[in-house]
Amino acid sequence: MYSKKIVFIEPSVALEEIYGGLAKVGAVSPPLNLLLLAAIVRERGYAPHIIDCPALGLTYGDVIGRLKKINPRFVGLTAMTPHIMQAGKLAKAIKAAVPEAIILLGGAHISSVPEETMLRFPDIDIGFIGEADYSLPELLDTVNKGNAASTVKGTISREHSQLINTGQRGEKIKLDDLPLYAWDILEGFPYIYKTPLFAAHRTPATPILTSRGCPGKCIFCYSGCHKTISTYSAEYIINMLKHLKERYDIREFMLFDDNFVTFRENLKKLLNMLIEKKLDLTWSCNARVDMVNQEMLNLMAKAGCWQISYGIETGNQRIMDLLGKNITKEKVCRAIDMARSAGIRTVGFFMIGHFGETQETIDETIEFACNCGLDDFRMTFFTPLPGTKASLMADEYGAFENEWEGMNLFSPVFIPRCLTKKQLIENQKRAMRKFFFRPRPVLSYLKMVKNPIIALRGAYMLGQYVLKGNNH
Repeated sequence: MYSKKIVFIEPSVALEEIYGGLAKVGAVSPPLNLLLLAAIVRERGYAPHIIDCPALGLTYGDVIGRLKKINPRFVGLTAMTPHIMQAGKLAKAIKAAVPEAIILLGGAHISSVPEETMLRFPDIDIGFIGEADYSLPELLDTVNKGNAASTVKGTISREHSQLINTGQRGEKIKLDDLPLYAWDILEGFPYIYKTPLFAAHRTPATPILTSRGCPGKCIFCYSGCHKTISTYSAEYIINMLKHLKERYDIREFMLFDDNFVTFRENLKKLLNMLIEKKLDLTWSCNARVDMVNQEMLNLMAKAGCWQISYGIETGNQRIMDLLGKNITKEKVCRAIDMARSAGIRTVGFFMIGHFGETQETIDETIEFACNCGLDDFRMTFFTPLPGTKASLMADEYGAFENEWEGMNLFSPVFIPRCLTKKQLIENQKRAMRKFFFRPRPVLSYLKMVKNPIIALRGAYMLGQYVLKGNNH
């Protein structure tokens, strides 16, 4: 009889590798994907454990020590592209120390480039392609019965020195049939986790997901390429929120959905239920500028929404079109105005170094960001991630350092033809200084300093990010 023990691991990644000079204010969020998979396999009779290395500050040696004590049959790792090298190194260390363990890998990266990932990291035994909610429990049962992993749809595995890719599963995940996340086995939750700066103004706070996927087809994004679009019902979400509040005293949640407003009827029902049940929860979310309206935003504010983040990316219409945003600058301004009218704070996410970027388009973007009415501003570097349409187009538009370990969004790996890496970095710093050294963002931040922890982290962020840049 094989062991039913499985350990899920969030690989150890130094915050400096992700945030550079912003490491001290960098976020450490619960691994939502692992929490859900742990809950799913627990329902099937398995005994899951979660080791969250970044949150616990664990080294590879610490992980190996814990694995030897648990002695699991399976070890599941997760990684997006910025963390894939760490996952590969950890897999190698685990295979050397616990050779009998079957090492699994899931996440957006291996879903995008499965063969390349398996070839590069020979210590990974089985990978998952796409959502693993159904594939993982089926695989565990299949392997424990002595059958080949290659019989399970949605996987890539090794068989007689060959890679067998069974492709993505066809069926749609019924989210309401899934259990609540296994927060109870997450060591230190929620208190050891740090929220993204200015993403919450009450604590304890935690991120949640109420839907999957996005209807957008942006060329640089994983979501439109790989995920089906689905949502939990309003009733399921309310049950989740009540559970988090009653058991963990959660007072605020950050909706990490790619686009919270996709399912309008379900959204309206959820907002009305939040208002009626008086849960006293505040929250923030992400949305597309072309999918909000005044009625919706007013209801969101009444239901506790205090901040909304829009993916804007650029202030140049030609580049917006090239990115596949399917929005206009006018729609951006209108969405910001409507949020302000509803009393909701706005954050704009931008990137620099796009295909076709020039000094003139950068100047246009900075001016647009400063004059469109935003309360807050983020700017990272355009990064053609593996498996996205942008990764196939990059060589046509400039020089692309196609090395996975450098793709963290905080340092430029794609350099447009008319610019240099130094110019991109200097322009990012200039954009931050120009945006934040104005009355609107200063006043917006002052409204949030009731929480001293946020105030201190904010002051440090402004010093590091605005005055010194990211220093990656």
